[in-house]
Amino acid sequence: MHRPLLVLCVIAGTAAAQAPKPNQAEADKYFAEGRDLLVNKNDAAAACVAFEKAIELDPTAPGVMLNLGLCYEVQGKYAMSLHWFRKAANAAAEAQPPLPEYEAEAKLHTGPLASKVAITQLRNVPPDARVSIDGRAVPRAEFARLEVDVDSVIEVRAPGKRAFRQKVEVTGTSGKEIVVVMQDEIVSDPGKGRRRLAYVVGAGGVVLWGASLAYGLVVRSRYEDTMDEHYQGAGGFKDAKSDLQWKATSVFVAGSAAIGAAIYLYVTAPKYRDGDQARITPVLAPDHVGFGYGGTF
Repeated sequence: MHRPLLVLCVIAGTAAAQAPKPNQAEADKYFAEGRDLLVNKNDAAAACVAFEKAIELDPTAPGVMLNLGLCYEVQGKYAMSLHWFRKAANAAAEAQPPLPEYEAEAKLHTGPLASKVAITQLRNVPPDARVSIDGRAVPRAEFARLEVDVDSVIEVRAPGKRAFRQKVEVTGTSGKEIVVVMQDEIVSDPGKGRRRLAYVVGAGGVVLWGASLAYGLVVRSRYEDTMDEHYQGAGGFKDAKSDLQWKATSVFVAGSAAIGAAIYLYVTAPKYRDGDQARITPVLAPDHVGFGYGGTF
């Protein structure tokens, strides 16, 4: 633990000399917590958590990056360690003024770690996809040589596609090649409820239409039935006409309004997106050629 102690002490001594930044006090608190966990308590995993919180608050601090590299190196997570040591070297070189001692310390680690880290390849990645390893973005130029840890998780995202996630399989310094097969995104029908309401309202309108027609037929039948005294007499025709005009017509109008509302609800309901259709995707790799089928089921 001599090297971690040396680096941590140097960082602690220079941090106070730099100009204060927003959230600096909280970042320093997490940094001190991580230093104690790494140096005094030998808890590298917990130290990394503290340093990650510190770097979120102070994302350009080379000292915090160095310690992230150290805590991941102690855990045997060489890919993550290399990531942070390289960032520390770049940040130290770009600092104003430059911090050559930070840069030199970071480069002392990158060489040995590069021979220990596991390497894998990523194939069949869509042109518009975004790739990350353990949450950090990966440029397309690195797909042919990805540095990974034994617990690394590859995530690939593309518009209209379901996220592809796969844990790497590592043996020594070799990782099994990962062939990406993207499936179309599962999209729920956004207009299903609205269309269902349209069906119910429309059915109600049809029932009202039927009721108005049935009522009209009943009125006509009773009017023509000389044995039915309801519409007989001097005012029978007027009463029958009034019933048809106000009762049957009102019910028919209500049914028409319901059917009109149903048509409006159905037409304005959101539609499915194109991504719901199943597709066949070619899969090309050095040792095989095939197809991947993706869609919603």
